Amino acid sequence: MRITNANVWIDGKFVKKDLCIEKGIFIDCNKYLDEKVLNLEGKYILPGFSDSHAHVLGIGIKLLTLNLENTDVVDAVLKSNDKFILGRGWSNLPQNIEILNEVDKPVILIRRCGHIAWINKLAQEMLGMNKFLLEEDELEKIWELLPEDFYIEAFEKAQNEMLKKGITSVHSDDFHGITFETLTKLLKRSKIRIYEKLYTTKPWKYAFKDFGKSKIFGVKLFADGSLGGKTAFLSTPYSDTKDNFGRFVLPQNFKDIVEFADKNNLQVCVHTIGDEALTRVLDLFGKHYGHRIIHAQLVKKADFLRLKNFVFSIQPHFYFEDREIIKYVSKKNLYLYPFKKMYDTGIGISFSSDAPVSPFDPWYVINSALKLGFSFAESIKLYTESSGEIINEKIGKIKEGYKADFVVFNDKELTDINSVYVDGKKLV
Repeated sequence: MRITNANVWIDGKFVKKDLCIEKGIFIDCNKYLDEKVLNLEGKYILPGFSDSHAHVLGIGIKLLTLNLENTDVVDAVLKSNDKFILGRGWSNLPQNIEILNEVDKPVILIRRCGHIAWINKLAQEMLGMNKFLLEEDELEKIWELLPEDFYIEAFEKAQNEMLKKGITSVHSDDFHGITFETLTKLLKRSKIRIYEKLYTTKPWKYAFKDFGKSKIFGVKLFADGSLGGKTAFLSTPYSDTKDNFGRFVLPQNFKDIVEFADKNNLQVCVHTIGDEALTRVLDLFGKHYGHRIIHAQLVKKADFLRLKNFVFSIQPHFYFEDREIIKYVSKKNLYLYPFKKMYDTGIGISFSSDAPVSPFDPWYVINSALKLGFSFAESIKLYTESSGEIINEKIGKIKEGYKADFVVFNDKELTDINSVYVDGKKLV
């Protein structure tokens, strides 16, 4: 296909030029012999957005279950007619939450961050638990309750909604409570390009390869939890507690995982939010460079230069979303959300939403980045091209040899999506 008369995003600006696509790849138009032509007079083309850290299944599950954001949690549950209540999005539990022990159905309410859940007594019986609040890996039992058909529906729903936002690829984290067979079934039927980070402490048990247009490329591990749940691991305790430093949860066989990854050309991606968690992760990686750290919201000044040996998935919007919870963290000798400083220093970063924790709308992330001092051109690059650079994939750039994933806008302001293409095929 030859695309003519479009304004194409090239090196940070729009240029009027033809694009040629063959077998899903941008090619030199001088070598294009087919007669198929698409005239996009007056339209504007960006590379497809690529989210370097999100949860496709998490997005779909949230879209299909009870949304608890900005709502009266108890009231929302009581008004629901569902026989099994699964919801996500609360930030602080209401004082009257125990009323939900009186309803005649299981209730599972997951915090916005995804690291904490409240469950009523019937849900406790179902899960074989004897506590109201679950933390970190304890939530894995929740996902085991859901049938495969539900995951298939959630996966499809999430992909369709992400495509509508111009997202053509995502580095996802979906191996929670589902079998490997179910995961690979989902990847094989993916519409968008999914780069899966496999959540496991035993990567040698699984296949890391292509599945359709998607692939399993790396390992996902957790070093700590979340600031909102006060489980992110800090060097000083949270100010409203006496001795809560959060939790350090990196698996004991971390070095074995890293060595396996290096031998098999895999990337280890570590969720790391607290400053002390970051120090320990950097120490344990040692000279195994090139792996990825996800989040890095709190960085000790003494650790900053060590970051240059790794790549990062960061979320500019967290700087603004976390204003209420960051007040419980000591600021001494720390850089808080130093994303622009990282970029200016030449540290490899890429933008991500961490959806469904935050909206999966690229402009939500980009507008936050602009407020932090990133230029518009930098922000576009960090949400497209950089996502491919940190895993050596030719995506996110309109250039010969790159995947033909792109978004067509009706207007120069990029507010009105006309169509979305993956592999040169129109999907929206």
